[in-house]
Amino acid sequence: MTATNVAMDNVERARVIFADFDPHSPAWQANLADDVEMIFPYAASIGLPPVVEGKEACVGVFQAVADALQLSFHDTRVQPMADPEWVLVEQRGKGDFKGNPYNQQYAILLRFRDGKLLHYREYFDCKVVTDCFGSIENLLAG
Repeated sequence: MTATNVAMDNVERARVIFADFDPHSPAWQANLADDVEMIFPYAASIGLPPVVEGKEACVGVFQAVADALQLSFHDTRVQPMADPEWVLVEQRGKGDFKGNPYNQQYAILLRFRDGKLLHYREYFDCKVVTDCFGSIENLLAG
């Protein structure tokens, strides 16, 4: 398979992950490598872990956020990068937590290996999180 084919396959994988966002679904979870890692460079500033490692833990994070917000994604743009394993995703997330609106902008770097998501690095606006949830304990408590 050529580098261009790998890049385009990974762009499509990224689109599917967010278009069909259902982290409770075994089919959705199958997109993740067993050794997947999630990195949130700014999360520590609001009391969230900056790194989550392993499929089970990462699925748990996706599930907690999806459940708390009934999160949906919009205006998704997916771009290949020079290295065909990497993809850039820019999108908006919309949800609601107990009547508080959640309107987030994301920039997410994804790396795929053998068709599975291996690396997820998410940049987001921490103020949107704290405005929506108040205390981060409210998010963690559901």
